[in-house]
Amino acid sequence: FIIFSGTYFFAHSLEQKEDPAPYLAYLKSYFNPCVGVLIKTTWVLAPAHCYLPNLKVMLGNFKSRVRDGTEQTINPIQIIRYWNYNDSDPQDDLMLIKLDKPATLNHKVQILPLATKNVSPGTICFLSGLDWSQQNSGRHPDLRQNLQGPVMTNKECQETEQGRKHRNSLCVKFVKVFSRIFGEVAVATVICNNKLQGIEVGHFMGGDVGIYTNVYKYISWIEDITKDKKK
Repeated sequence: FIIFSGTYFFAHSLEQKEDPAPYLAYLKSYFNPCVGVLIKTTWVLAPAHCYLPNLKVMLGNFKSRVRDGTEQTINPIQIIRYWNYNDSDPQDDLMLIKLDKPATLNHKVQILPLATKNVSPGTICFLSGLDWSQQNSGRHPDLRQNLQGPVMTNKECQETEQGRKHRNSLCVKFVKVFSRIFGEVAVATVICNNKLQGIEVGHFMGGDVGIYTNVYKYISWIEDITKDKKK
């Protein structure tokens, strides 16, 4: 377990001019918004609770009023949830989405490497997610945002109620209570040392602690599924 502290959240964060997280994928459906991460040109890693009908993977620019040619909408051809995932229990909350065509990489569409080890306490990591600009009153996010937080110890995480209930998890301590309806989308991933360390789990109920699945614990499963198959 890992916990972050020292991160502040506001109703609308200061908008960043450049896309700070080009590896984020917006999982668009008729239901609640979800976020995934492009880990290969044909694979996206996402929370398993984002297994939604009519899912489309959106990459590149998300601003509907400003087009720059980086926008990509790709259909999934295969969705694989972690074998032990259960809808009624948010453990092992991971799934892999295979795209029906490779993503075209550019300055707003990039691959993010996976963590190869657990992150040490005290490491400063990014919380990356999608957000709504002040001009956006619609249901779909149009911004990427990054916040920072230091990693704390296992003991501090296990002392929280949320931390005790989840295995293979990272815990994030919000200094300011999160009030957004879709708060988990705005801080959907944990990036440490330029690698994907965590993805948010479902059932975000607000409060001062966020829960993330520790991606490092599932590396073997991810690599086994996404490796190039020899013909």
